Amino acid sequence: MRASSALSKSRHAAVALCTGLALTTGVLAAPAQAAQPAQPAAPATSPEAAQTPALPSGRTQYRTLADYQSDMAALAGRRPDLVKQVTLPHRTSEGRAVTGVEITDDVQQQDGKPVLLITGMHHGNEWASGEVTMEFGHDLVANHGRDKRITRLLDQVRVLLVPIVNVDGFVRNTRRTATNVDMNRNYGFGWSPNEPFPGSAPWSEPETRNVRDTISSRQVTTYLTMHTCLSNMLYPPLQLKAGLPQDIDAFRSFADAMGTQNGYYHTTSAEDYETAGEVIDWSYYATRGLGVTVEVCTTPMGLPRTFESLVPDQYWGVGPNAGKGNRGAFLVAMEQAADRAAHSTITGHAPKGAVLTISKDFDMWTNPVPQPDGTSRPVSFPNRLTSTMRADERGGHFVWDVNPSVRPIPPYQADGVHGNRTGFLQESWTLTCARPDGKVLQTLKLKVDRGKSVEANLHECRKLFHR
Repeated sequence: MRASSALSKSRHAAVALCTGLALTTGVLAAPAQAAQPAQPAAPATSPEAAQTPALPSGRTQYRTLADYQSDMAALAGRRPDLVKQVTLPHRTSEGRAVTGVEITDDVQQQDGKPVLLITGMHHGNEWASGEVTMEFGHDLVANHGRDKRITRLLDQVRVLLVPIVNVDGFVRNTRRTATNVDMNRNYGFGWSPNEPFPGSAPWSEPETRNVRDTISSRQVTTYLTMHTCLSNMLYPPLQLKAGLPQDIDAFRSFADAMGTQNGYYHTTSAEDYETAGEVIDWSYYATRGLGVTVEVCTTPMGLPRTFESLVPDQYWGVGPNAGKGNRGAFLVAMEQAADRAAHSTITGHAPKGAVLTISKDFDMWTNPVPQPDGTSRPVSFPNRLTSTMRADERGGHFVWDVNPSVRPIPPYQADGVHGNRTGFLQESWTLTCARPDGKVLQTLKLKVDRGKSVEANLHECRKLFHR
């Protein structure tokens, strides 16, 4: 959660509001990690709520951690052709696994589809953010083959849902991690020790590294990080001194399209209030994929925050947005992820069964950080983006949906902050073509911009593959 500009520009006021979410929803008990969480004490609170359809899962109360795990396992068990469980690479500080589901046609294939990533509960007490994420998984599985739009999009896009990225915080019913860090102030790009609970260093928390490694190992062309409770949507920059991102028009257009569905307004994160070290800033400047913070909340804002007003009402929409809501916004995000004018493609012919890998390495920087010698300077950290697909189509032709190799020049640099950048780094992907045993047969450098396509000439790989 973040503070709205109408409340305050102060980050401390925002944190107080966010920390108090469990109190403002005080009629609700914390999701116990037993079989059943407490029921909301209040019924639906608006005339529109009475007409809100049941959730795709049929649930009427908040999930426990066991409920989330059971739901994900059940979806994968019911449709193994469509759903695959995934475990993120790092366990939490208290040793818990962080899990999600991938949903797409032929989900077991290493195809070249673009990825829509949706994560819930960067802040562990923002329960509705995980609920709407999980409900979308149920919705996609139930309507694949029945709803033409969903069926088409699942043929084009791989959807990755991680309902709880801060599992320890969820279990403890607290905003922060078990190490008392706000993981959405711990991302390395622009990280600052002056933020509340930022961690001991950039990327100090396994939960933060989980999201970084997930995005870095997939072509996430679109990313939604779900929060509560302000009914708005936010995109870079995080700080006014950074200036607007190079793709600001694309951010505004995307958020505007989602806003026609959920009824939320959109603005830059800095215009809401200034922070540092959030995921949307790093993900954009590292990958150029569009990342947006979505704050799920009651509409209008003054309604009591119950399960009904925060989850079914906001999933399906109420009032003028009835029948749309965040479900409609998620479908817009799938369309955005699939839109090749909004990312890039690599095409070519490769031997059937060849393993294609693209990678890119570069450094990024924090905000200036105080040093032991009394000076203050940015700290650098390495980034490695890499992802893989298999050329399994008959005839060897492939189309790989990727983020552009051409990356926006970031405002945070080795010598400080330089705002209002307009240019791009003319970087290239390094593509390798290998046999399944890992033997690399050919390496290429490919530069590709947003909305463009580049052809990979893999003649050498085709010549050597069966030798």
